[in-house]
Amino acid sequence: MTKKIETVVTNQRKTFKDYVHLAITEGTQVYILNVIKGRLYPDKKTMNPTYEPYPTKQEAVDRLNALAHKLRAKGFVEESTDVLFQIKEKELYVFDKAKWHYEGDFPQQLDVFQAYVPTGMFVAWVIKNDLSSKRSRKEDAPAIELVKRDEMTGAQFFRENWDGVLTSKELSDEADAFAREYLNIHNDVYTAADFAEILAAGLPTIYHVEDTIENYRIIEPVISERYRVWKQHKRI
Repeated sequence: MTKKIETVVTNQRKTFKDYVHLAITEGTQVYILNVIKGRLYPDKKTMNPTYEPYPTKQEAVDRLNALAHKLRAKGFVEESTDVLFQIKEKELYVFDKAKWHYEGDFPQQLDVFQAYVPTGMFVAWVIKNDLSSKRSRKEDAPAIELVKRDEMTGAQFFRENWDGVLTSKELSDEADAFAREYLNIHNDVYTAADFAEILAAGLPTIYHVEDTIENYRIIEPVISERYRVWKQHKRI
């Protein structure tokens, strides 16, 4: 097996490393120089790849060496490719699943959709504040616009686009950190306190809250205030 030709060079910054990963891939009639640029943070890695085709292996190798030499002249140093794989992936946190509700102590006389309403309103707040993940903003863009225009509720979006499952993958890093405190399974301030005491007050259960834009507007400033206080404490 032919050894892969590749080089990794990095440049240490204050809170991250710039890196360039140069690697040659052999095709049937062409050699591709993969030029992957990015940054290495303590908890994540960014990537911006480009591809340069060459008719011969030697041309690709010469270009790789020339780029590496140019980068070293700018202060980059060569490192093992292992440096690209030392960052731990962020732990996946599951905040809520609709089925935890409708398969549990759920009022049988209600439509199953009502199990999506409490967390759905939090999802609407996330969307309206542009705090969903980049992947979701790209994949769910049409539905996200409907939620922002109040043409789709957060509960409808939660069911149809996220299959009734809210995890850290659906949220931005900041929203994830906020939700880990606010929607913590063991101390759920959002559902047990804010939603239950404000929207479900006087109702048999939290599942009896109607999925309306008017109800969302009641809970929205409450979530926003929790978020403001959380950010303030975070800076201290």
